[in-house]
Amino acid sequence: MAAGTPARDWDPRSTSSVRAALLAGFAIVFGLWLLWGYELVRSLQQIERNVSSVHESEVRGEQTLSKIRTNVLLGSIYLRDALIDGATARRDTYRNELTVLRDEVERLLHAYVPEVASPEERDHWARLQVELGDYWASRNVALTEQAKTPDEAAALLRSRVVPRRDTVLQILDQLAALQFGANERHEQEIDLLYRRVRTRLVSMGFATLVVALFVAVMASRHVNRLQHQIERQRGIEQHNREDLERLSARLVDVQEQERRTLARELHDEVGQALTAIKMDIGIALRADVDSRVRNALEEARDISETTLRSVRDMSQLLHPSVLDDFGLPATLTTYLRNFSQRTGIRAQLAETMETRLAPEIEVCVYRIVQEALSNVAQHSRATACTVTINSGGGFLRLIVEDNGRGVGAIANTLAGGRGLGLIGMRERAQALGGTFTIADREGTGTIVVVTLPLGAADADGDAAGEDAVDAAVRRAG
Repeated sequence: MAAGTPARDWDPRSTSSVRAALLAGFAIVFGLWLLWGYELVRSLQQIERNVSSVHESEVRGEQTLSKIRTNVLLGSIYLRDALIDGATARRDTYRNELTVLRDEVERLLHAYVPEVASPEERDHWARLQVELGDYWASRNVALTEQAKTPDEAAALLRSRVVPRRDTVLQILDQLAALQFGANERHEQEIDLLYRRVRTRLVSMGFATLVVALFVAVMASRHVNRLQHQIERQRGIEQHNREDLERLSARLVDVQEQERRTLARELHDEVGQALTAIKMDIGIALRADVDSRVRNALEEARDISETTLRSVRDMSQLLHPSVLDDFGLPATLTTYLRNFSQRTGIRAQLAETMETRLAPEIEVCVYRIVQEALSNVAQHSRATACTVTINSGGGFLRLIVEDNGRGVGAIANTLAGGRGLGLIGMRERAQALGGTFTIADREGTGTIVVVTLPLGAADADGDAAGEDAVDAAVRRAG
């Protein structure tokens, strides 16, 4: 993304509306699936009830017809036996048996006939009841009339009982045929119900699938849109971060240039002016003046001497000229000596450098050491510190250690960007493509490790540099 290119605003209202639409779509799909499942269960239960009802009706009808047929045939056998037997004493026994058969048939009819739904079947059942009444009435006639001979008994059976029995059996056959037809119709109705349920379920499933696909497409589009927005936002943030890093590096350069200019002005202009004043005061003191004037001149000379020393110290703090003249090791040696004298903290330098570094790297290391030792003096309560510098493998490694109380949990907070001094150290290192870390040492104290690329490999110092960094990391835990 080019600098200055405006990014399209991310409207939260549109995102909320899309999210609400997706949630509504998923809710509709879920509701359709629930409805589909409910309809499936309800339809299956209805089919099961219909099948069970039809099956139960078929079984009861078949059992009723079979029982009536059996009782009618048994009644015919009992009548035949009674007529052939001819004994009056045993006729009551036959009459009782026939009564039991008749009562059982009537009980079955009273229980089953009210459940018959077909008008045609009802007519046949009504005829059956009439014919059964005539049949049972013929029983009484046959049992009350006395047959003289077997031929007469047979004639009585053929004329009175057999026709009634045959009529009843014909009606039973007709009812069986009607029940068979009704069963076939019921099976057809059940098949039709199955087909309707299957069609309805397939339609609902298809509609649910269409809605689910639509919601999936919308969700995919929304996710892609969010991904593009996130990537665009990430690009903007990356661009802003790079701009801030460039600006920070530029500010550091401008700051160093301004410090160098101020240091030179203090050294060349103010320092020389104070030196001239000091020399003029010395010349005036060699003249013959009274004691009062001499005291004033001596006081002025002391003030100019103190001011000149302060200006020189300030010039060295702003930008030490020894750094440009003699390099980093000599500058740090002088700075650590002055630091020990000023704070009482024992400081030492360990360096393995063979060549002079680039000016920007020397300035960066010097400023980081300044800030690190300032933190040691202000916060660590340490009694000793060590600055280690080595180069090798194309990198410069700076390690600052102390034996103070350490940073503990505060180190993470400061390193996260809330300490201005640490921000400056990190930005200086990052401006040159390096890294900056701060942590507690193993035991007590704090360790600061800075790695800067040199741009040229130094194979001779590689092993020593790596060993020093590894040892520092092990001490940091």
